[in-house]
Amino acid sequence: MFGATPGRLPTAIDGEVAGVTLPAGRHVRADEGEGAVVAWISVDLLSADELNDLIPRLAAVFPDTGLWPLQARGLDRGNLDRPWASGEMDGPVGEIPDVLPVLTRRRPAGPDVAAVAALAPPVPGPDMPAGQPLTVDAAGLMLVPVSRPADVPAALGWQGAMNYGYSGADHTAVLRSWEDRFGAVVLSLGFDTMRVWVARGPETVDQIEGVLREHFAYCPDNIDYPIDADTYRARLAQGSYWSFWWD
Repeated sequence: MFGATPGRLPTAIDGEVAGVTLPAGRHVRADEGEGAVVAWISVDLLSADELNDLIPRLAAVFPDTGLWPLQARGLDRGNLDRPWASGEMDGPVGEIPDVLPVLTRRRPAGPDVAAVAALAPPVPGPDMPAGQPLTVDAAGLMLVPVSRPADVPAALGWQGAMNYGYSGADHTAVLRSWEDRFGAVVLSLGFDTMRVWVARGPETVDQIEGVLREHFAYCPDNIDYPIDADTYRARLAQGSYWSFWWD
C-alpha cells in the first residue's frame, strides 16, 4: 500500500512537495515542543475544497515523496494548538507489536459484541486510487514522513487514546493490519479522534462481525455511547469511512 521511503519535510514557513504548492506551515515537535520534528502542519485551517484538492494530489505523489497527507484536527474547534503546537506526542518509535495482542489486551465485550479471538477475514480487491477525492471539512493539512500511511501514529508518537493505554505503535499495528486486509488508510487525526478511508469494506456476515469485534476492542466508545451494535453493523456494511473517538 503506497510503499515509500520516509521523506524530508518541507520548511517550517512554506514550500512545495513534488510540484504541489503548500500553504504557510510550521513544524510539529514532540515532547512538549522540545523533541524531534515529527510532522509539518499548515498554520491556518483550510477549507474542505482546499483539502479535497491538496490531499489527493499529495497522496498521489506519496510513493515518491514519503510524506503522507492527512487532515489535522485540534481539541477545540477551529484551533490546531492542541495537540499539534503543544508537543503532546511521544515522538517516533521503532518496534511495532503484533496486532492481535493489541486488540485482545483489554478484551472488552458487551451483550451484543463478543471479544476478539481472531482477526476478521480480509476483503480482496484494489486499494484506494492515489488521487481519490476525499470528503473532509475544514481542518489543518498535515504531512508525516512514513513508509506507509499506517505508520503515521508511530511516527508521531500519537497519544490520542492514552486513557486506554495505547501507544502510537499500538495504533500503527492496528492500522497496518487494516491496510493489508481492507485497504484502509488513515485520513484524519485529532486530539483524540481518528478517521480512515476504507477501500474494501466488510461484505459477508463473518467479515462484518469480525470487524465489529475489532472496532469495539479498539475503541469501545464508538459503540458504548453514540450508537448501538446493530446500527454499527449497518454502517460497516455501507460506509467507506471508519471513525473513532476515545473518551
